[in-house]
Amino acid sequence: SSCFQPRVLVPSRGRSPPSAVISTRVMHGAVKARNRQVVGLSNYKRAAPIFNHEDHRIHMLIVALDYADSPDPLRSTEDAKQIEDLAKQCGVLNVVTLYNYQCTADSVRRAIKSAGSKCGKNDYFIFCFLGHATALRDPNAPGISDEAFVLVDGSGRASQSTLFKDEVFTKLILDSFKPEMRIILLVDSGHDVPVVDITKDEWNGRQVCHISAVEETRLKGEDSKRGIFLHSLLLAIDKLSKVGRDNYSVGMLYNALLLEDELVFRCVQDVEIQSPAGCPPDCMAWPLVPPAGFQAPLSRCAGPGGVLGNASVFGVDSTLLQHVVQEALNQPVSIEEYLHHISGSTVFEFKPCRACSAGYSPASCVLQ
Repeated sequence: SSCFQPRVLVPSRGRSPPSAVISTRVMHGAVKARNRQVVGLSNYKRAAPIFNHEDHRIHMLIVALDYADSPDPLRSTEDAKQIEDLAKQCGVLNVVTLYNYQCTADSVRRAIKSAGSKCGKNDYFIFCFLGHATALRDPNAPGISDEAFVLVDGSGRASQSTLFKDEVFTKLILDSFKPEMRIILLVDSGHDVPVVDITKDEWNGRQVCHISAVEETRLKGEDSKRGIFLHSLLLAIDKLSKVGRDNYSVGMLYNALLLEDELVFRCVQDVEIQSPAGCPPDCMAWPLVPPAGFQAPLSRCAGPGGVLGNASVFGVDSTLLQHVVQEALNQPVSIEEYLHHISGSTVFEFKPCRACSAGYSPASCVLQ
């Protein structure tokens, strides 16, 4: 068959609740944490961009593949449209999407290089990948493998020749963007490890954070958990907006994502965050902050009696609903307790609103 199939995994032991522990830091100062909180304070000097036509500094590339010709096609492009909508609500103008047959190695390479040529040192580049990944094992080196994104050829078929290896992706990113550029990688690939490991020495000193869904327990044909990562992310942004936060770190966003995965999805999705030495997640502002009133798709389709029957209208697939704890949606929260929970610390360190930080607000601006 010309359709490349990702590696099938065997079940592993269950995960621990994400709120239980603070993250593990690897020896050289990088951060790697799976299902565990990181420091969620706001220890950054550069605030997230102000989203307007005069001062717009976010570039986004969304790569999504459904693998329609495979035995178990995904719904990645539908999920990707939710990211597109979020970007639109955040005022992001520079969004490039590659869907299905467009997702060739050459197209991805050109899109990344193009973004790199347009970005200034204070800009963001957000790379979002929704699809499959796999491991390439060397028979002469047991236990060692290269991870790779599963891309396609011009006709939409995946094969060994369309794999985009992690080392190629790493070199492309490091060569294409200025060292001061802030980069965020968001990956949902159904793989047992993140495709790219940014805790390696070659990433040291770069302003990068990587949040990835991982699937230690995925069985053959079991992709019903796809979308949990995305919807947990959107619910986290929704909840942070409801408690009045519009200037928070990647670390706080990740902690909030873990909490939504725990409350709404019973922790069925494993999630890992990475950052290189010199750039812990609390030292980068999260850039995608929509205006007040933003609602995640699951929030919009949840009524008093549970999730509405027309959830698909809001971009919520019916197969996802089997994992949803419906009574956990749209529940009121104590602002103080919530922020304490996702800060990863007993000490609060509030930041002023993003407009104030960027010099756009009057001196009377109230701290969040």
